[in-house]
Amino acid sequence: MCGLTGVVLQAKRRRKTERNEIGRVFTDLLLLNQARGKDAAGLAMIRRDGSYSLFKRPGPAEKLILEEKYAEVIGRLDNKTTCILGHTRLKTRGTEANSLNNHPIRAGAVIGAAAGTILNADALFRKFRLPRRAEVDSEFIFRLADRKESIEDFTACLRNVRGGMSAVFTRTSAPDTVLVIKGNKPLTLWYHNGFRAVFYSSEEWPLEEVIGNSADVVPLDVAPFTLSVFQTDDLLDFHQHDVQFITRNWSARSWMSLSYSSMEL
Repeated sequence: MCGLTGVVLQAKRRRKTERNEIGRVFTDLLLLNQARGKDAAGLAMIRRDGSYSLFKRPGPAEKLILEEKYAEVIGRLDNKTTCILGHTRLKTRGTEANSLNNHPIRAGAVIGAAAGTILNADALFRKFRLPRRAEVDSEFIFRLADRKESIEDFTACLRNVRGGMSAVFTRTSAPDTVLVIKGNKPLTLWYHNGFRAVFYSSEEWPLEEVIGNSADVVPLDVAPFTLSVFQTDDLLDFHQHDVQFITRNWSARSWMSLSYSSMEL
């Protein structure tokens, strides 16, 4: 069990007060998702030019948000920001002392966060001849996404996955596109009309607690075992693809070239 949370921002001009409020909502959601994991926490902020800030540390989210570097990253939220990806980790494989095992994970041009366990990750790394820098099994998802030329090729390879997972990721070479896999691990997405943004959380109750009183909120119909593709020019016009992989007991149903600049804290 881990916590996924974050925000995808539709392209628009926002005043500083609105950007600050979006940062506050993200922070509150990150703190509430701490209930799903306290071993590590992190966030990645991606900008339209492909640059990003990545900050993750061992320990709970309540500790992470008190660090100066967290405030520094959140303070970079501006009208060029496309998304903030957050994660709270309950470790399964790989020590949290090695930050490569913590999320969000950068794998080439891909930055993402995942929840769940891929039981056959070692075999899949060998099968697809993917590089590996960490011990954590979920790195496979992002290495595979970095390698594949199309969504169709990527989803076809996911059929080899055995276990359970949901994930959110983007590419620094295509930061206006954010992909959301809702597999057999919980994930809820709400669109906020006022902010022109999609907020997401592993469970629904953090969203209800933080923005549930707003009349601007529209829950999005995202079914399990789908990959949703969000474009920041119009987040409500998202497209879905079926995904299949092998759960523990039963079966369910052109990336651009590598280029990025980074700031990892």
